[in-house]
Amino acid sequence: MKFFTRLSLFPALFVILLIFTSCGSTGSTPASTNASTPTSLTVYAALTEANGKLLAKAFESYAPGSKVTVVTGGTGALLTRIKAEKAAGSLHADVLLLADPTAMPGLDEQQILASYKPTNASQLPASFQDAHWSGAFSFNNVIIYHKGMSLPVPSSWQDLTSGKYQNQVELGDPAYSGTTLGMVGYLSQTYNWSYFSNLKKNNAITVQSTNTVGTDVAAGRVNIGITLDSVVRALLAKGSPIEVVWPSDGAIPVPAPVSIVAGHENALSHKFVDWLFSSGGQAAVEQLGYAPALGSSSMIPAHTKLASVDWSQIVQKRTSLLEQFHAIFAKAQ
Repeated sequence: MKFFTRLSLFPALFVILLIFTSCGSTGSTPASTNASTPTSLTVYAALTEANGKLLAKAFESYAPGSKVTVVTGGTGALLTRIKAEKAAGSLHADVLLLADPTAMPGLDEQQILASYKPTNASQLPASFQDAHWSGAFSFNNVIIYHKGMSLPVPSSWQDLTSGKYQNQVELGDPAYSGTTLGMVGYLSQTYNWSYFSNLKKNNAITVQSTNTVGTDVAAGRVNIGITLDSVVRALLAKGSPIEVVWPSDGAIPVPAPVSIVAGHENALSHKFVDWLFSSGGQAAVEQLGYAPALGSSSMIPAHTKLASVDWSQIVQKRTSLLEQFHAIFAKAQ
């Protein structure tokens, strides 16, 4: 009642208000759109907690007003979480950024992945994309060695089967690591299973993860290992006495697959994924210590040979790959 009384006292003001209300009606659509556009995003990422925070900060700087929550963990732990959330009927992640492309077909079969493709996806290598994911950066299987060793430095994957490296080589277990599975799949296809049989004859040993391989070489428990370039960089940053060899017969890249969760496609999730594959996003992942998927990078030395991995074949042969590997090497404990 008080409002109408004031209008009756100020008819001129009432007319002015009507005019501005009428004129402003065409501008109400953007306000409504802004209100319905999400400003928060949840990303499940196979990153360290520190790198997850840095990635969130980089995107928030690019998209002021946005808030990114990055839930970090290993790919296995994140898959367990996703499975539990799906069973409960509520997936909390908007975007997935994992470290194992072999995990994606299973998620696709459960209709968890949207089919959105980032703007620059056409520039990616064929092995860095599938119908429902694109690889934002890569983990590269390389050779690591201790600087204090008296042995000659190996230059290729095949060198590791030489008798001079007996009792000196350590590698991960493909049952625990998708990046190691990619390495095993590629080398068994390229050099046949005799390659791993010869490693075993050399008394090469297996441990669960590429991180363990890196720390064991850095500590001098073994002199040589098969690990990832990102593991090497982290150890070098700590001053560890190690060096890296980019094998002459090809480092083995493993793409970090990115996908929007089905039902979570919106302006912000699209913007995040597009940004990740933009020059700014690729620079951000390089600052985290990973080799970006697009463009040249100081993370990978010039003229380095990179293998091309057929991930669909590895997924199809996963069971037989693991069986054959564990027929040669006992499963790591």
